[in-house]
Amino acid sequence: MQALSTTHQRLGEKIKSLRSDLRLTQEDLADLVGVDRSYMGFIERGEKNPTLKNIEKIANALKVSLSELFHDI
Repeated sequence: MQALSTTHQRLGEKIKSLRSDLRLTQEDLADLVGVDRSYMGFIERGEKNPTLKNIEKIANALKVSLSELFHDI
């Protein structure tokens, strides 16, 4: 599967970076957000278009604001 867009890819990279900073696995983050681990992998690779609701849950799980999550994207 290929990235949907550069924006999706950059958002996924940002999520992965923040997750790594918190020393969370993809599975840990997926559990906090309430989604399947494979779905989180698709998001991190920019291959899925997450809903705003899930983006908000991801930001909360990563302990950042939405604006911080999207900063430099």
